[in-house]
Amino acid sequence: MSLSNSKDEGSYSCFNCNKRSNSLLNDLSNSELKILNKNRYEVSYKSGEIICKEGAKPFGLICLNKGKVKIVRRGTNGNEQILGLKKAVDFIGFRGLMGGSPCLSSAITLEDSTVCVIKKKDFFKVVDSNKNLAFKIIRLFANNLIKKDSRLVNLTQKHVRARLAEALLLINGIYGTNPRTGVLNVSLKRSDLASLANMTTANAIRVLSSFSKENLVDVNHRNIKINNLKVLKDISTFDR
Repeated sequence: MSLSNSKDEGSYSCFNCNKRSNSLLNDLSNSELKILNKNRYEVSYKSGEIICKEGAKPFGLICLNKGKVKIVRRGTNGNEQILGLKKAVDFIGFRGLMGGSPCLSSAITLEDSTVCVIKKKDFFKVVDSNKNLAFKIIRLFANNLIKKDSRLVNLTQKHVRARLAEALLLINGIYGTNPRTGVLNVSLKRSDLASLANMTTANAIRVLSSFSKENLVDVNHRNIKINNLKVLKDISTFDR
């Protein structure tokens, strides 16, 4: 893990972040950005490292600047369940930060990644004075809860083929594909794919193999190319 304490507005900062347009912070004023940037620092992680550990207090507003991250929680049996995937500009440990509670899950990098950390007091100072930002945060939590409720129902009621198809569509929606090869822009282990679809690794391998035989996907080790989005979407709607 390495730290960078660059705060110069002329170098990389909240002011010239080219990803801010897709963030909750997209319409902040220069004075508000100056507050956030004052004590901001960067942290780099290697693939497989933990950014925020389950049970730990968030150490500030953590914004994923570069890379890909999985959000996981371990069950009572020790098995890992992937609750979500994060891409650049997403926040990590946000619920714990806003609720003043420890992180309910762990954030683990899927590739080399960099986060920006904004001091809690600086972020809360901006939220306290910006009603529009506060409303956007409320709406974000509401939308996330709606999505999680729907996903919970799907993971408990749908057949394994539907669950894996939905997981592949989710990955495609978050990370997209390589424009040259059409391969999904993330390399996931079969166990990660299984965890995301709430099934055993053996079932994930079996269903993925059947999708490949049906020419719905091409599989080359961890590289997956979706050949037929429409059919996968149809499969993902089946509940048995």
